[in-house]
Amino acid sequence: MEINRLLHKIPYGAVVTTAWLASHGVTSDQARKLAGRGWLKRVGYGAYFQAEAPLTWESGVFALQASYDTGLPPLWPGGQTALALHGIVHYLPMGERTTHLYGKEAARLPRWLSDAEWAGGIVHHSEKGLPVQLPGSFMDYEPDGRAFSLQVSTPERAALEWIAVTPNELLFSSELVDTFGGLNTLRPRRLQALLEGCRSVRTKRAFLVLARHAGHAWYGRLEPRRLDLGRGKRQLCQGGKLDREYHVTVPETFLYAD
Repeated sequence: MEINRLLHKIPYGAVVTTAWLASHGVTSDQARKLAGRGWLKRVGYGAYFQAEAPLTWESGVFALQASYDTGLPPLWPGGQTALALHGIVHYLPMGERTTHLYGKEAARLPRWLSDAEWAGGIVHHSEKGLPVQLPGSFMDYEPDGRAFSLQVSTPERAALEWIAVTPNELLFSSELVDTFGGLNTLRPRRLQALLEGCRSVRTKRAFLVLARHAGHAWYGRLEPRRLDLGRGKRQLCQGGKLDREYHVTVPETFLYAD
């Protein structure tokens, strides 16, 4: 086995698993020998990276996504993290940024990633009523200075994901509302498909209220009548008033105006 040939296979800045190495002709024993000689470094059980390559949370997510060949990622950057990667979130929190990963309930972060200082803070969310197979869910993202790409939520899916995990008391916060003000380039067809496939009535109603308030042109091209918005009234905030269009309790400034 030529060391240079192997190292050329490993994307710069990526973590790779023993399963990934095996699929590229490198046995676990060979990987251990390369680590012993200093060509590779071990980050945890069954995971390696090229010595001297810088690691970030993207490095670890690559390892998780590259281990599956179904075409759909087991875990992915979504919500406000995906919006930030797309350059949409303008109001970033001070200090260390938290990375929001989404995935199926059964998906779990390996300890070599969840406990890694180089990965920073990571929060793992479930799909929250947004199945992974919905059309228009993912797009490729290439981290700066790296030789690999990740599947991340599209801006349309990310906006829904953020709402899905936001508690009611923060749904109408300046961070979320101001971000919606910048979502002027969302694609209405993609949004419509995602909304029709979303199983969370709360997420759909809250999204429509925030989208209507933002006043972007794409909102007028959505077809809420085709959505299953459930029955009855829902409370999205304490002390609010009932919105007549979507039958949710919201702050007065977000009410439907004839």
